[in-house]
Amino acid sequence: MIYVKPASILRDVCIERVMRLKKGYVTKRTTSFYKAPTEGSRHFVLLYGDEVDLLGEEQNNRVKINHRGREGWVAKDHVGDEPVLEVYFIDVGQGDSTFIVTPGRRKILVDGGINNRALQFLAWKYRLWEARPEDKLVIDLMVLSHADEDHINGLTYILGHSGIVVKEIVHSGITVFKPSEYQTTLGDLHVDGQKYLVTFHDKLEELPEDKLSDSFLRWKEAIRAKGQVKYRAVSTGSQVDIQEPDITIEVLGPRVERVQSYAEPVYRWFGNDAETINGHSLVLRLNYENVSLLLSGDLNVDGGRHLMKDESLVSKFDAIVLKAPHHGSHEFHRALLEAVNPQVTVISSGDDPDYGHPRANFVGVIGGVSRSDEPLIFSTEIAAAFKDVGENLREQIKLSDEEFKALDQDTLLKLRKLFKRRLHGMINVRTDGKKLYAARRVKAAYCWESYGGITPAPRST
Repeated sequence: MIYVKPASILRDVCIERVMRLKKGYVTKRTTSFYKAPTEGSRHFVLLYGDEVDLLGEEQNNRVKINHRGREGWVAKDHVGDEPVLEVYFIDVGQGDSTFIVTPGRRKILVDGGINNRALQFLAWKYRLWEARPEDKLVIDLMVLSHADEDHINGLTYILGHSGIVVKEIVHSGITVFKPSEYQTTLGDLHVDGQKYLVTFHDKLEELPEDKLSDSFLRWKEAIRAKGQVKYRAVSTGSQVDIQEPDITIEVLGPRVERVQSYAEPVYRWFGNDAETINGHSLVLRLNYENVSLLLSGDLNVDGGRHLMKDESLVSKFDAIVLKAPHHGSHEFHRALLEAVNPQVTVISSGDDPDYGHPRANFVGVIGGVSRSDEPLIFSTEIAAAFKDVGENLREQIKLSDEEFKALDQDTLLKLRKLFKRRLHGMINVRTDGKKLYAARRVKAAYCWESYGGITPAPRST
């Protein structure tokens, strides 16, 4: 009698085998992932820092690897044993979501977009659909820069996934409420020479459920359902410790203030709800050896000016890589961008809804204040590619030119609106702390538009 192991057992054996395999990391800007140990066709091209499983075989100066369930071969001298800092600027359309994997394999997620695309990326990267119940994806730090829906909604989807564990959440302290519950949708104001927002929260239990906006109520419920999540507000001067000595994370904003006529810290009011919540975005500076990354939320003119008034902060904005504030909006504070003086800038924006981001003046200014003669400016929206399937439908239903011209306007609009995203516009930035690599996927045969290794440049004079 022949005994065949059930598929679930075979799967578990395979997973345990992969977990025992030695890890390797691509050391070149790009390298071909071949199907065979000799010259031949390739699976695709791997990027600097990509993690592979080394299978212990060598032939023809190539080593056998497994990458995402595929076995193949790469050049032996293109693989090392040191992991790098990986930064993924996820294409979530009109919104923000940045995923960071540190050399020590800590995982940080900053904002989540308005949809579930960030969750889809995590599911793809960590193959969540085939993970065992006990093998959870652990997000060590989740960051909500501010509570606009194009930043908070996607985080709620991620919190709701049973295969993901979140250890800590930090936020700006500003809540969004239903209209008419307070003086503004952000809470009550106090006047002390000028207006200040005084309603803020630190802990989850401080949030009155009957007063919260729909999106913020979903946020609270998702965190509470997750259980055992450390949740706290941070502001200028705070540090976020992810238990990795080579990585430091400084909080540069929001900058709260003290006024004599009010006992608690307050937020400067910037004229309306939208400008205030954006201007008090949580701003982080992550440092790894010679490379620094500034994550700026939806920081605007008033918020940037407010932060720059604190002279002790100005030098801390210096960063090699900048996640552009507010999707490349025209509402930027030039002096703050000059203080950043970036070498690589990534703009996260989309066309649904279309706010005209990135704005032409922002792109021009950020290039002008960069520290390099050849600054790199990426846009998730520009990197994405679409395929017009309206014309394909026309061919499928076999309309002649005359019949096509005779269609009513509603039908024509439906045909012309049918576009399929064929390539997501994610931007990859990788570094070992000394050299920097940046890339985006393209549909052409060479697979990547890639740059590196780039030496971090000194500040412009």
